[in-house]
Amino acid sequence: MTLRRPGPLTKLTVAAVFWGGAFVAGKVALRDVAPEAAAFWRFAIGAGVLAWIWALREGPAALPRTARGWAGLAALGASGVFAYNWFFFKGLALAEAGAAALVITTNPALTALFSAFFLGERLSRARVAGFALAACGALVVLSGGQPDRLLALRLDAGAAWLGAAVLCWVVYVLLGKVVLEGTSPLTATAAAFALGTPLLGLAALGAGELGAALGAPWEAWAALAFMGIFSSALGFLWFYEGVAALGASRASVFIYLVPGFALLFAWFLLGEAVSGPKLVGGALVVAGVALTSWAPASSGQGRPSSARLSRTPGR
Repeated sequence: MTLRRPGPLTKLTVAAVFWGGAFVAGKVALRDVAPEAAAFWRFAIGAGVLAWIWALREGPAALPRTARGWAGLAALGASGVFAYNWFFFKGLALAEAGAAALVITTNPALTALFSAFFLGERLSRARVAGFALAACGALVVLSGGQPDRLLALRLDAGAAWLGAAVLCWVVYVLLGKVVLEGTSPLTATAAAFALGTPLLGLAALGAGELGAALGAPWEAWAALAFMGIFSSALGFLWFYEGVAALGASRASVFIYLVPGFALLFAWFLLGEAVSGPKLVGGALVVAGVALTSWAPASSGQGRPSSARLSRTPGR
């Protein structure tokens, strides 16, 4: 009996699990490794894993044959691997944890908005309702059922850096949808990692932290390995496969699952308490994601991506 390969919905859900686990793994790694170095080593491990998978499954024949194709891949590495992580860690160092999480939750909604404008992806009323339900659930999870906590957060310079990180991720997703018209998700993700990771290395080298991580204990390296293999290599690959199959907006709504999975990992591994309101919020997120995933698109086909963004051939 042959096993069926998991579909895009399953892969996007598992990617959210991996990204939720990255929050706990990140806490472990950052006890002994500076943020700039952690970001580099995480993606260096991920780049190695993706290069190995890519060599076995596709190889050099899948690479672009035009300068325009390579430019698209370079833009993916610069936006989604380097710039997103650089801005994120910069903001995380300055902002409250709650404010950081609040800013990041704007990611799926902005992706859907820009996908509709630039890529012509249509959103039915049911899908809009699913986005709203998932967003409300995420806010309940983040606030622990106390909205006044969110109102009391200070959105300062750290939040501005995090906002830049969100925009970089939106660019990564939208460009990815265009690049994926001519390039496989595996080649696009592997190339983005190969081209973006050295930039993270230069940032860590400039901060004087690159080599210091080599003396970190095994627990830190186990956390980096988890983030590199699962949260980075497989998480990014399966997310792009979801973007290719479902579109940028429908794939991005799965990001709303990440805070819930992060709470579950924190409860199970770190012993952090999980309250009733957080469970309710998690249920709302799941319901919203399900509604967005299975609801039909609005009547009429969306404009082709070339209507607003010129196509970037992958080969």
